This record gives sequence, structure tokens and C-alpha cells, in this order.
Amino acid sequence: MSNKKRLINYTNKDFNSIKSDLEEHARRYYPDSYRDFSENSFGSFMLDAVSHVGDMLSFYLDYQVNESFLETAVEYDNVRKLSRNQGYSFAGRPPAYGEAAFYIIIPANTSGLGPINSLIPILQQGSEFTSDSGVTFVLIEDVDFANPRNEIVASRFNEATGKPSSYAIRAFGRVRSSVLFRTTVDIGEFTRFRRVRIGASSINEIKSVIDSEGHEYYQVEQLSQDVVYINTTNPTAASDGVPQIIKPKIVPRRFIVEQDADGTYLQFGYGSDEELATTDITDPSQVALKMSGRNYITDNAFDPTKLLDTNTLGVAPANTTLTVLFFENSSDTINVAAGSLNTVSYNRMTFPAENSTTANLQTSVRSTLEVSNLRAIAGDTSLPSSEEVRYRSYGMQAAQMRAVTRNDYEAMIYMMPSNFGSIKRASIVNDPSSSNRRLSLYLISEDENKHLTQSSQTLKENVKTWLNKNKMLNDNIDIYDAVIINVGFSYEIVVHPTRDKIEVLNEVNDKLREELADKMYIGEPFYITKIYNIINKVDGVVDTTKVIARLTEGENYNSSSVTIHQVKSKDGTFLRAPRNSIYEIKNFNSDVIGRAI
Repeated sequence: MSNKKRLINYTNKDFNSIKSDLEEHARRYYPDSYRDFSENSFGSFMLDAVSHVGDMLSFYLDYQVNESFLETAVEYDNVRKLSRNQGYSFAGRPPAYGEAAFYIIIPANTSGLGPINSLIPILQQGSEFTSDSGVTFVLIEDVDFANPRNEIVASRFNEATGKPSSYAIRAFGRVRSSVLFRTTVDIGEFTRFRRVRIGASSINEIKSVIDSEGHEYYQVEQLSQDVVYINTTNPTAASDGVPQIIKPKIVPRRFIVEQDADGTYLQFGYGSDEELATTDITDPSQVALKMSGRNYITDNAFDPTKLLDTNTLGVAPANTTLTVLFFENSSDTINVAAGSLNTVSYNRMTFPAENSTTANLQTSVRSTLEVSNLRAIAGDTSLPSSEEVRYRSYGMQAAQMRAVTRNDYEAMIYMMPSNFGSIKRASIVNDPSSSNRRLSLYLISEDENKHLTQSSQTLKENVKTWLNKNKMLNDNIDIYDAVIINVGFSYEIVVHPTRDKIEVLNEVNDKLREELADKMYIGEPFYITKIYNIINKVDGVVDTTKVIARLTEGENYNSSSVTIHQVKSKDGTFLRAPRNSIYEIKNFNSDVIGRAI
């Protein structure tokens, strides 16, 4: 018996099957030494213990294997890491973008005709403003009050002469809902592929990284990327209309940004300062051989790969201190209503002529600065769910950094860097009546209460600029606001006689709130049959007798021109969604009404 090959069933993975297999194994191979199979025996205890351990090991093995694939991963950090491998990444809690109006008072000339030009300032980027709800916004571009397109009106008059004594100027500039923070990190001895934590996971942009020696480190998408494109001021901007020039720059000192639930990290490369190979792009004319009419090469020293070195995936800092400037939202609720941004927190202002004779007047001008947002500033205030990350990752992998198909466009929109703003849902459709590929792009954002709202004009412009670098040359894109259709429903259920009706009804509402929490997509129908399926799976529900969908209207709801009869299918199983519309259950407590019988 001992020489006989013993068969093992490797397909048994749960508690019961493992225990049953162990009992069969004992009966077959140890009939003389083990005969007591009662529930209270010590042998039964050992079988239970081994089966328990085997069941746990099988579970965790299957779980870890599932977490290795994007399709089956459940944990948010794993989904995020796997999506990054396919080219999709995002920063934590993206800022809200919008436009603000700035007002300032300038003294008039002695003649009273126009303001004093030397006192018309430039409001510099980096100035900070605060909303009524305490959200801090930063100006992301210089605002020149001397721009001829600004509105100028006489604000005060000389009572004796009737001439203007001062003028009010209104200018506009873009703001973002982030605060600039500064942190320092001490770096010790050289370590390859050094990883440094700089803050919480809510950081949405790295502005700069500079070491003690003055070397700047540049953010790249991958460490193998050793060239970035920087913006420089165009000296001939007034004549050619191009404010900045893009130039390539070799960046041996570089890093990528990684984020998880615990924080934000800077990942550096493999090399050191001693291994730094080059500081510039090699001139090909200095490498290529002059052949003088010969059609062959006798010198084998020419290596085309030397035209551009990667510097061992970048230089890692060592024995220095890194100064990191980064942007982070000052609050979880970053969106503000129209007219709520009205406090000047930090004023950065320069004048054409800085001198002592006008210092007091300049101080007076600074004190008159006021700010207001004429339109609401809204963006996507929440992180995408695991399913959203999965969906966007698939689209990004298929797009391959170019926009050709509909999915490509949507993937590129979700891939837009967070410092340009973020949208909640996007949908692009082709205009069949257009002969030159005119595309209609519909966008929707999310307000501070997690309700859908229209995207700001600044955000739309950023999206269009972002798409222009990857779209087909002959594609024309028109951006519109998606139409929000607020919907609600009532339902009636039959409860099992042994269960409390109120308790079951609360469980049904909790399950509906959980399953319907994610926002729908633009053009996605509202399926009434889905409501039936959710309710019937709740323990204690015998049957769902009816579900009646309706469009919610009122003061706090979005107005829509459609009626329930226009969108409801003939069989009553779903509500059709126009291609430019999105359904939303805005207030679950009042929009979802249940009854138990």
C-alpha cells in the first residue's frame, strides 16, 4: 500500500470539499490507524483545522491573482496602478477652473481725460482670492489692466469742475481652486531609483522641484523620456500674435509622480551626477562622417545611438535638500456659486514705473482691488470610481495618444492633466449632416454637492486646446453643455410576513442608494428593469409589484423641455436619453419613494 501512488485532487479549494477529500484520503490509505470519524473526535478537529487553513489559503491566492488583472481587480489602489501601466493616470482631487472679474480704481490725469498710465498695474499670477465658503483660488495668468479690451468707466467726479477724478477698470483672468504649498525634503547618500514622499494624495500638480545646488528636476510621463518642451517668452509677440515659444530641452534630472491612498511620491531614475553623460542634444554634423564621394565607411566609430542619450533613466538626487512647490486644494468642497469669490487674500501687483514719487499712489491703487466671479466655478470634485478608472484605462490604451474614433476622443478628455480642470462625463457624436467631420462634444461637471452642473467656459476652452494636439487635422469640434434631466421613481414591494415592513423598506432604500450612486453617462438610457432587479435581490422582498418613473421638476431642479411620454419606451422598460442628455437622481430622499405591503 505504501508503494502505491497516492492521488491528490487539486481542484478542491473550499472548506467542505477539502474536508471531504481529507476524510476519503484517511479512509483509503489509513484504515487501520484512523477509524473515528465522529464530529466530537480529535481527528475531526484536525480535519476542520486543516480544511479551514486550506480554504483561507485558496481564497487569498485567488484574491491576489484577481488583483493582478485590471478586469478583476477590486482594490482602488490596484486598479489605479494597473491603469497606469496602460497609459492612464490622474492626480488626486483636481482643481476647479473658472474666470474672475477684477476691478481697480486709477486716479485721473490732471486734464481729467483718462487714467494715469503709469499707475495702471499688472496683476500677477500667483495672487490669491477666497470665496465665502473659504475656498482659496489662485490666479494662473497675468492680468494687464492696460489692455485696450478692458472696460474703463469714470467712477468719481470733481464737484467743482465736473471732470472725472478717477476711473474704474474691469479686467478678466483665469483662476484655479488650489493653494501653492512649499515643502523641503532632505536627501542622504545616493540611492538608485530613489522614491520620496512629499505630501498627501490630494496634491494635484507639482510646480517645481529644485535641489540645494540650484538644479531643477522636471516632471515627465515616463523616466525614459529625456526631452521636455518648455515655454519661453516671445520677444516679437506684439507683431506675430504668439505670446510664447516652445523649445525642446534635455532633462537628465527628471521624475515621475506616483499616488496612492497614503500620499504623493516623486520617483527618480537610476543614474547619478557622476554618470551624467550629456547636457545637450548632439549636433549630427559633428558625428556624421564626410565621405568625399565614397559610397562606403571605413571608420566604425560612428554610432547613431549617440545622437541622444537617455542618461540611465534620469539622475537621482543625493546629499542635498529638495525644495518642492505643489498645488493642493484648500477644501474638499472646491466649487463656488456666482458672486461668491469676493475676497482678496494676497495681492501681487507691478506698475510700469516703480519710483518713490508714486509709491503712495501705487499703494492706494493696490488697496482698491476687488474681485468677483460672474459665473459659477465648477469642476469634478470627486475621484473617479474603480469602474470609471477601468473604463478610461481601456479607452486610453486603444487611443494610443491620438484621437480618431469616438472612444479615442473621450479617452483623451479624461486623460487631460488635472491642472487644466476635470469633467465628470463627456460624450462626442458625429454630425451626419456635416461634410467636413464636424463633431459635437457634450460635457458636464459636478458641483460642491455632488450634483451635475454645466462646465465653465474656461474648462471648455482647456478641453478644446487639449484635444487640438491629438485630433485629426480635418476634425472640427463644437463643445456644448449636456442637458441634465432630473428623474425619480416610486416603487411598491411585497414584504415577507416574517419581516418588518419598515426594516425591509430601509434596506431596499440603502441598496438603491448604493447601486445608483455612480453618475450615469451622457446618452445612457434610464432602465426601469434595473430597479426591479436591485429591489428583488434584497432579503425579505417577496416581489416588486410596480416601479413608476417620473421627471422631477421644481425650483431646485434643472429645467428640461422633454416630457416623460416623449422618452418612455413603448413597453415601459426604460427611458430613452437624447444623445445630448444625461439622467440624474438629484435628491434621493425626495425623488425615490417606496411603499411596502
